[in-house]
Amino acid sequence: MVPGEWRQTALAGTSTFDTWHWGPGRRSMRVMTDGSGTAVIPEPWRELQVFYWHPGRKQICFLGLSPYAGGVSEGTIRFDGETADGVFDLHQSHGRRKLGLRWVFDGLDHYRDILLEETGPKGLQPMNEWDHYCTQGPPAPRPRFARAEPTPSGKLSVFEPLLGHTWDGWIGTNTADALHIRSSFAWIPYADGIYARTVAMQGDRESTHLFDTYFFHHTGAGALRALALSHDGGVYEGDVRELEGGALEIDSKGYEGDQVVEHRVRFDFEHAGTLRQRVWSSDAQGRRLVLDVHHEKFGPQKD
Repeated sequence: MVPGEWRQTALAGTSTFDTWHWGPGRRSMRVMTDGSGTAVIPEPWRELQVFYWHPGRKQICFLGLSPYAGGVSEGTIRFDGETADGVFDLHQSHGRRKLGLRWVFDGLDHYRDILLEETGPKGLQPMNEWDHYCTQGPPAPRPRFARAEPTPSGKLSVFEPLLGHTWDGWIGTNTADALHIRSSFAWIPYADGIYARTVAMQGDRESTHLFDTYFFHHTGAGALRALALSHDGGVYEGDVRELEGGALEIDSKGYEGDQVVEHRVRFDFEHAGTLRQRVWSSDAQGRRLVLDVHHEKFGPQKD
């Protein structure tokens, strides 16, 4: 799927474009879909899907965020030769739907995407099909829409102080040995999620991609959630809450190989554009502080 751009064109003539990217440590992938919907008057469409190996479940899981009715998809997918089959729950503002997907590959630059839905006692039944074709070279021009892009919904407003900047921090007190990390937080219009990327700066060497974190409002649970994926294959899932004064706190369960570790993560906005991040872990030996780092706001956001 990487590199290249995958195009799907509907009968109405509108198109969507998928671009795939590796996650940290090449242990996950995310795909961003841009384009327009298939309504009579096309509407902007931007969808995010994240595929990752879950060490606790021993499965490839995925999370999807889509524009229509606050769509949040959660499920699993299994690859078998030239096909892939998945099942997932789609949570929308009007309820939950049980869906399935099937990809049938025909070479390296074409696959058919079949959507299934459970609508009765017969189980999952085909609902629609699309063909995706991979093209190389510069991205195709995207459709232009008259209206301006929306701003983050009220459900994600707690993250607005983080957006539009990069944040620099150092782990360790010895200047020579301190690890320089850089984080950025980007809002995904229409899909209404936050994508955070953390890298370790290596001087003249290529930076190391440490973490991808996704923040989103779970329509079915009515909660603000976080999914973090690490370079070493760790998966961290939890709910986000806003504390007095604007601080953010996340209680998460971390799956690190065969171990499960409880974490509490706290972000405090301090004076002069400083963000303090602390992480506590809890296990059989009790709770202990494992990270305490101050991040300085560093100009406009960098890719």
